[in-house]
Amino acid sequence: MIYLPDTNVFSRFFQGRDPDLARRFIAEYPHLRLSVLVLGELEFGAAKSGIARHRARVERLTTDLEVAPWTPEDARHYGRIRAELERTGQKIGTFDTLIAAQALRLGATVVTHNLREFRRVPGLRVEDWQSTA
Repeated sequence: MIYLPDTNVFSRFFQGRDPDLARRFIAEYPHLRLSVLVLGELEFGAAKSGIARHRARVERLTTDLEVAPWTPEDARHYGRIRAELERTGQKIGTFDTLIAAQALRLGATVVTHNLREFRRVPGLRVEDWQSTA
């Protein structure tokens, strides 16, 4: 099983206030992949904050996790997903569509707290590891 965490999962994990998420994250660590798209969002957040600790966390992820690149096959999935969702009036955000496309290529499960959007994508496996408390 491959898990592709969304940006909100890494952000929540970095905050260190969700012990259930931390346990699951650690248990599944060998199966996690870092989407290059999520990496871009994390890099933006670190740069915007200007906090060296945030930049170091992102750097650590790139050495600890396999970074999943964007491929032409991802682009084909993206085009199909976006067209289908627009046709049915179920559009989701661009980054979410891109991440969903990549997950479909990888046969991965997207881990996110944003179930509402990702569940609109046909055939996409989605899980929420965050505590509700």
